Amino acid sequence: MPMTIAMITDFGLTDPYVGQIKGVLAGHAPAARLVDICHDVAPYGIAQAAFFLQASWRHFPPNTVFMAVVDPGVGGPRRVACLTKHRQIFLAPDNGLLGLLLEDHSQDGREAEPHAYDLTPEPGEGCTADASATFHGRDVFAPLAAQLALGEEPQMLGREIDAGELVRLPWVTPVQHGAGVDAHVLHVDRFGNVVLNADSEAWTDVFAGWNGPGLTLDSGMPDGEAAPVLRMVHHYEELAPGEVGLLAGSQGYLELGMNMQSAALALRLTPGKPVRIARRG
Repeated sequence: MPMTIAMITDFGLTDPYVGQIKGVLAGHAPAARLVDICHDVAPYGIAQAAFFLQASWRHFPPNTVFMAVVDPGVGGPRRVACLTKHRQIFLAPDNGLLGLLLEDHSQDGREAEPHAYDLTPEPGEGCTADASATFHGRDVFAPLAAQLALGEEPQMLGREIDAGELVRLPWVTPVQHGAGVDAHVLHVDRFGNVVLNADSEAWTDVFAGWNGPGLTLDSGMPDGEAAPVLRMVHHYEELAPGEVGLLAGSQGYLELGMNMQSAALALRLTPGKPVRIARRG
C-alpha cells in the first residue's frame, strides 16, 4: 500500500507554493498519495492549524505522514519537529503547532505515548544546501516528509528529544476557575460555528452539570450589553431562532453554534479570542 502524505498549510491556492511542494514530493516519493487537508489556514494561524491536525489524524490510515507547515519563524532558530503518536507521523515547525496533539490523552486502541525528534538539518547540509530562507515548506519539510513516507525512521534523520521540550502555547487547554472556564477560539467554520479549545470528551460533563442553572458567555461584549446566555444541546435544531448553544461538534471539540445563523457574527468572535463560560447564579 502506498504511503499517504497529508498536508496542512497557510500557503493558500492563489500562489504557486502548494504546487511546488507537491512537485518536490512527487520527485522524492512518486508512489505516495498526497492529500490536501487544508491550505487555507489563516496566515500565521498556528492554533487553527493545530486544531485541523488534531481533528484529522484519526481519519487517516496508520503511518500517514502529516506535514503541517504554518511557520511564522521560517529561517529563524525554531526547530523542525517530528512527533510519532497514535501510529501516525507528524512533521511541523516547533512553534506550538503540535500542542493539541501532545495534550490528546484519548485511548482508542492506538499507541498514545508520543516520541519526539528534532529533525532540524544542519545549515548547508542535505536538504538545506540550496534552501530558501523563506520557504522551508518546499525546501526542508517536503524532502523530510518524503523520506519519512519512504520508510526512513525519524531517529535516522535527527535525534530523539523529550516530548516535553516541544513548544506548548497558552491556548492548548481551557482553565477552570471555580464556576467559570477560560477558553480560547481555535477556529470559526464557514457556517459561523465557533470551535473552542475544549475537548468534548474532557469538558462536556463539566458544562452539562452547569446546564441546569444555565450558562453565560463572557466574550468581551461592548459596555452595556449583557453576557449572552447559552444552553447546552446535542444538535443545532434544538435551538430557537437567535439562541446560542454549546454543543459537541463533529471535530472532537465543543463549539458555540446557532440554528442556521452565524454564532461568530452574533457573538463578535474570531479565532484567537479568549472567552469565559460561567455557571449562572
